[in-house]
Amino acid sequence: MPTEKRKVLIAEDNPGLARVLSFKFKSCGFEPITCGNGGEAWKSFCDSQVAAVVSDHEMPIMSGIELIERVREMDATVPCFLVTGRQLELSRDPRVVKLKIDTVFGKPFSPGTVVSAVNDAINQHASKAACPPALAASTPSGGMPSTGLPGASA
Repeated sequence: MPTEKRKVLIAEDNPGLARVLSFKFKSCGFEPITCGNGGEAWKSFCDSQVAAVVSDHEMPIMSGIELIERVREMDATVPCFLVTGRQLELSRDPRVVKLKIDTVFGKPFSPGTVVSAVNDAINQHASKAACPPALAASTPSGGMPSTGLPGASA
C-alpha cells in the first residue's frame, strides 16, 4: 500500500468538520470518502475497500457505534475511530472495548492528531498482515514453527 492512495471513510454530519477532516486526510496522501450520515457511510463502506473508518458518534440514520458494529461484522480488522462531543460518556461504554475502536477523540480535536492516529493504525495493520503471528514465532529451520522441545522439529 505504500504508493497507492489509502481510502479513509469519514462519516460526519457536520459539513464544516467533514470538510476539514477531508482536506487534512487528502493533504496527507489519503483518499477521503466523506459521508453525511451513518446510512451513507455504511453504503460507502460496502461499495469501497477502505483502509480505516473515522466516524462521528451522533449522526442521522445510524450512530457511529452502530456503523462500527456493522463494519466489524464484515471486517474485524479495519481500524475504526470515533469523534464525539460525548467522550466521557463513551469512555465508559463497554461497546467501545467490545468493538475494538482504536481511539475515541473528544471534540474539539486536532485534525492532524486524528490523521496521525489513523496513519499509525493502518501501518500497524499492514505490518501484522505482512507477518502472520504463527510465522513470527518460527525458527530459522526452514520457517517451520518451533515445538518448544530441544532438538525436536515440527
